[in-house]
Amino acid sequence: MSAATLLKSGKPFDCSDNKYALEGPRVWVKVPFLDDRLPPGTVEVQGDNNGLTTMQVHALLDNGTLLSSRFSEQEVIDSWRPKGHYGLAVPGTDNPELRSRITHVYLAIDEPKVASSISLIQLASKEKWDGLKLPLSIMFGVLCGMAIMPLFYHAFFYGALRYSFMLWHSAMIAATVVYTFSSSGLIFLAFPGTGLLTKMLINYWALAIAVAASGVFLVRFVEQGKIAPWLRTGILVSSFLPVIVTALVLRINDGYDMEARNYYHASFLPAFFIVLYAMGHALRRGSRAIWYQIVGWTPIVMFGLDRVARGMDLYIGWPALDYGLYFALVMETIILALGVANRIFHLRKQHKSTLRKQVELTLLADTDGLTMMNNRRSFERAFRQNQRDHRYSHLAIIDIDFFKRVNDRYGHEVGDEVLRVVGRLLDGTGHFAARIGGEEFTLLIKDDGREKRRNYPANELAEICEALIKAVHEEVPEIREPVTFSVGVAAIARRVTLRSVMATADRRLYDAKGNGRNQIVWIDISASKPASPAGTASV
Repeated sequence: MSAATLLKSGKPFDCSDNKYALEGPRVWVKVPFLDDRLPPGTVEVQGDNNGLTTMQVHALLDNGTLLSSRFSEQEVIDSWRPKGHYGLAVPGTDNPELRSRITHVYLAIDEPKVASSISLIQLASKEKWDGLKLPLSIMFGVLCGMAIMPLFYHAFFYGALRYSFMLWHSAMIAATVVYTFSSSGLIFLAFPGTGLLTKMLINYWALAIAVAASGVFLVRFVEQGKIAPWLRTGILVSSFLPVIVTALVLRINDGYDMEARNYYHASFLPAFFIVLYAMGHALRRGSRAIWYQIVGWTPIVMFGLDRVARGMDLYIGWPALDYGLYFALVMETIILALGVANRIFHLRKQHKSTLRKQVELTLLADTDGLTMMNNRRSFERAFRQNQRDHRYSHLAIIDIDFFKRVNDRYGHEVGDEVLRVVGRLLDGTGHFAARIGGEEFTLLIKDDGREKRRNYPANELAEICEALIKAVHEEVPEIREPVTFSVGVAAIARRVTLRSVMATADRRLYDAKGNGRNQIVWIDISASKPASPAGTASV
């Protein structure tokens, strides 16, 4: 039906509470034109541009003349205003004489998809909104830029930290930015060919995905045990409900489908209420991380409840609330980014504490409790490592002569002090030293190129034993007689086992003891014992 035919038909316009429940390929809206209440200059019709196609704007003069303008879908797109509105000039309002004669404006909306395309219609100053378009676009661009910054933070740190809640927070941020970018109208600056139906579907899907990601983020972000298992399940189910409903019921058919849109908006309500309960629940359980959700999400939930009520056409509400939601979304991403950084800090602190404890336990397992030097376990590991890198050329077993007599005569405290002095000095030799039991110590002697020298490593060990005798004498003055040492030495050949090398060194140690102690034996002398056996050195 054309505007002229509509006026001739005399069909009444519905002004009841049920006036938005309309069906059909075209909806006509009649708006009184009160010239004295409108700002000067050209007047435009504004409304929600979600899902619109072609439109017509007609101005009825006091003499019954119609001034008409018809707009294609692309022209409606090009007339976009920030915050998802269109702005179509009312014909004749650019002429003051004609403007004063306009009585009504008739608006034809073809195939409307949402009630807000009708309920939010208003007359406004075209000059004012032309001037606001740039600063508002800059404002929304800044908001998108602020919201997207945490994504770079997550991308930088996720590769090293691998915390799953960082991925879900990134998904929340991405969906929030997409929603802000699309619903504010910035999408038409970047992608001028975007259809209004495409924009509407992007808005709906972005919000649904953001809520789904926020549910997973919540259960992954809050400390373990702070949310009961049954509540975790409720959070996940309710947060994915909008995605399921969007996929199942948001069917864009010919005309305006009120019920599908109501189902879509109603699907957010369980998530809102369960999240509110979960935040209080986690707080009562002593969660510290939940404070970031409380600060960041409470305004979102409040504005979200308002948006759901308006989306279900329960009331029209104030346009300023839309700006509040945009700011709340951006502030939420920044607040939660701080929360993520704080959570990572505490997790890293816990991780370092755990690692430190593991290192301490490893040290305790590898350290002799009395002398604080390596024990037999770490000695055997060092020998196995030596089979690969060949750092050590000889193994020496060092035994304190007549150590039992020291304990019996001077007491175990003095004997323990002797062991500590010996262990401390052997640790400072530069070789790998370990206490393997009682008064026995081992040295893995470094292969530093000196093994080709005459009597190596006997001369090196003789210097060590001399230093040991001197150190015990100076640091344990209770012992009046010298404390001496017997040493058995074995070369470490390639592909030799620890057992065979230890057996050789141990046999030569017994040779040293059997030959009078206080000496180093580095060759086998068990078969013959001359007065001055070859391969011995006395200290």
